[in-house]
Amino acid sequence: MSVSDHTARLAVHSVDDLVGLVPYLIGFHPEESLVVMLLQERRVVVTARVDLVAVTGEGALDLLLGRLFSRFPQAEGWFFAYTDDEALAWNVLAACVEFVGFARLGRVMQVGSGQWRADRPDGPVGALTGTVSPTAVEAAVLGLPARASRRDLAAVTAGPPGEEVDALVEQFETASAELDELGARGRKRLLRTLLRASGRIPVGDCVRLALLAERTEGQLAVLRGLARPNAEQQLDLWATVVRHCPDGRRPVALGLLGMAAWQTGDGALQVVCLEELDRIDPSAPIGALLEWLNQNVVPPEDWRALREALLEALATELTTAGRPGNPQGR
Repeated sequence: MSVSDHTARLAVHSVDDLVGLVPYLIGFHPEESLVVMLLQERRVVVTARVDLVAVTGEGALDLLLGRLFSRFPQAEGWFFAYTDDEALAWNVLAACVEFVGFARLGRVMQVGSGQWRADRPDGPVGALTGTVSPTAVEAAVLGLPARASRRDLAAVTAGPPGEEVDALVEQFETASAELDELGARGRKRLLRTLLRASGRIPVGDCVRLALLAERTEGQLAVLRGLARPNAEQQLDLWATVVRHCPDGRRPVALGLLGMAAWQTGDGALQVVCLEELDRIDPSAPIGALLEWLNQNVVPPEDWRALREALLEALATELTTAGRPGNPQGR
């Protein structure tokens, strides 16, 4: 499940506006997906996306919706099934209605490749013309991403091409020895400087950042400095670092990219980082932190209140083997 949180205020005047806005709220144009949008006091408080097939199993949908509505018990639920399979869409949407009840229901909609249909299988219908609604234009102007598909996110988390790996491995070995000689105070000063980088970042600086973040004190310093005002800059920075990290050096950089994505409200990128971490290093402690934030639908604005407790748990985990199931509880 990917959960997105955005603070931008956008006016929605029609169903067409709403359908056009969903890709900007979750970060990409969904396919074969259930999108859940929770509204409270006429404001979207959270938007979540999950593969439709993932909620067809026994109890899966109730588990998902239970997590969301336990976080926002007074919210109204809007549900969108993105698929051309009408039977699948309306079966899932009917289960959503059954879960929330009519008192907390906004609307349910099936969105296919050429049209949307609202409320029921024979309900109001509208065409997807391919034109961009004014609300979607406003979302783009505000910087909300809407990638063509979830597959496009893979490019953001991809490492270097194969022909560059050997040279990068050598750079990591050389830089690692240099950082050892620099000493703790020198490494701390260097990390502070590199974390402010923006624009075109030299490969050597990416290598040094990745190595500094692998150290417990470096990783904790990066996370302590992460906040919503600098999250976009940190997202760009760690995306660049990830692109220059061979697989063996990518886990921490991926985790920091995922944390920056969470702070910007890009839940889709956060989840893709988590999935890539599970593929290359499922025991990475920062992966447990990302997973806990996602599973508990923690909004980015809660980071300041939770940060020290979570980082204390992460620091403990970084010095022991294994991956925690609940970093806050350790």
